[in-house]
Amino acid sequence: MRNILLALAFLSGLALRAQGAISVIPGVPVNGVATTFVLLPTYPPTGAVVWDFGDQTQPLSGGTVATHVYLRTGSYLVRAVYPYASAIGLPATVQLPIRVADRLGPAAPFTVSMLRVRWEDGRTDVSVDQGFSPLVAYADLKYEGTGLLQAQWLVDGIPVGTFTEQLSFADAVTLDSRRALPLPTTDLGEHWVTLRILSPQTTFQPPLIRYFVRLASGQEAPRIDAVNPDAVRPGEEAELQVRGRNLDARTALSFGRGIAQVAPLRLTGPGEAVVRIFVAPTALVGSREAQASSRAGRSRGPARLRVIPPPLGTRADPGTGRPLAWRPMGPRRPELLQALTAFFLLPGDGEGRTLFAPPAP
Repeated sequence: MRNILLALAFLSGLALRAQGAISVIPGVPVNGVATTFVLLPTYPPTGAVVWDFGDQTQPLSGGTVATHVYLRTGSYLVRAVYPYASAIGLPATVQLPIRVADRLGPAAPFTVSMLRVRWEDGRTDVSVDQGFSPLVAYADLKYEGTGLLQAQWLVDGIPVGTFTEQLSFADAVTLDSRRALPLPTTDLGEHWVTLRILSPQTTFQPPLIRYFVRLASGQEAPRIDAVNPDAVRPGEEAELQVRGRNLDARTALSFGRGIAQVAPLRLTGPGEAVVRIFVAPTALVGSREAQASSRAGRSRGPARLRVIPPPLGTRADPGTGRPLAWRPMGPRRPELLQALTAFFLLPGDGEGRTLFAPPAP
């Protein structure tokens, strides 16, 4: 039965097409978006064209171009009836079946493919005076499909506002934190802001941005631009010459775990100072970012300090007096390396030779 009905519809369509055709813009009408229909008549109309859009709305009398907005998705039959000069006096009828969709293009799941969190100037860090308001963070998103976004603004890991946003037609959007509670600027120091997406699920970690709350005097946070020397060894105490901005005797420096400042900063000139540090024997080898803090705020870098291992054979075990071999994670005894040395040397060549020798008295 279904095949018979399809055949009849096809044949009637051929008969009606002989009297004209209807084009539709866009090719796939969308729910809630204006759709334009253009009649291409076979014969010149001698009067008004009557449009029936198939959605039980009042027929429209006008010209060969008509515009209509569908309020629901589904299938409709658009019909245009127009008079023309014929011997029998019957009007010509042209019709076109259409499908109204709820979005442009093929259906796609609602996903967020990109998230960028920033301040108004595009940077990821900012300094503000204590009590400054409003401090507004921005989030740039790219998404696919149509759906409901649910997200939370977080400050130092604590939610300050949850919101929902209807997103449609696979696009990009910029959201801001104004709909949440104001970002707090009462506590001095460093704070972190991010946007946590609750729905849809994402496969990436949301980025973090920082802001520093300083005293209302407007003083900038201290910053370290360079250190000299830029390399130290585990177990030693060193004096570093530092160069930076907004330094004073109360500025505290930090180079990460295993390195401690043992004396207050001593100013030697504008933007220059000397600081003494102690590097723990267990400090890990690697590059460290210099951090400076005061009541005006905290900053990271750009200066860096490297922790490098001591030369082999130059440090002795306090218990045995034997030399130690060093690796990035700490000291290790050289028995294994000595055994390997003996294995690769020819008989007689290794007598009295070793990779590690105790320091000369």
